[in-house]
Amino acid sequence: MTSFTDPDFQCGCRTGESSELDENLEILRQVPAFSGIPIEKLRVYAYLSRRICCREGAYLFHQGERDDRGYIIVSGKARLVRQYDDHTAFLETLKEGDFFGGLALLADIKRLFGARALTNLECLTLDRRSFQKLLMQFPELAIKVLDAMIRRIARMEEKLLSMRYDDSSISP
Repeated sequence: MTSFTDPDFQCGCRTGESSELDENLEILRQVPAFSGIPIEKLRVYAYLSRRICCREGAYLFHQGERDDRGYIIVSGKARLVRQYDDHTAFLETLKEGDFFGGLALLADIKRLFGARALTNLECLTLDRRSFQKLLMQFPELAIKVLDAMIRRIARMEEKLLSMRYDDSSISP
């Protein structure tokens, strides 16, 4: 499991700022999976969320790892990668506002892909235990988050099904 005390996760994040809760709330309001949730309910999620930073080139998590967090990119870019025996497939490039890794919020499963920082990266995260507590209080959150995850999975499946070895998204 990734340790956020690792040097790869020290890229100058702010800590202790009183306005961080309001910033987190505004970030969540911009993410489709959370945008329709009433502000008072979203404030709880914003409070429970934590910010992490990741240096360019480092992995937030690796394929096959167990991780209990979902991520929203606050700043920077990341790439989702799938490793195969003979090649690596670049599944998607993520940017500010993108939500990913949500399956880990719902179940203790191994990551199906890795997430690597293309630039210094700051993310808002929530762990599974906190998320599941939120779901008990606000079940409407589950439908929106599931919809966002299903759409991302469908896009990745479509891309994987259309890939060829001579595709520019595959590296040896």
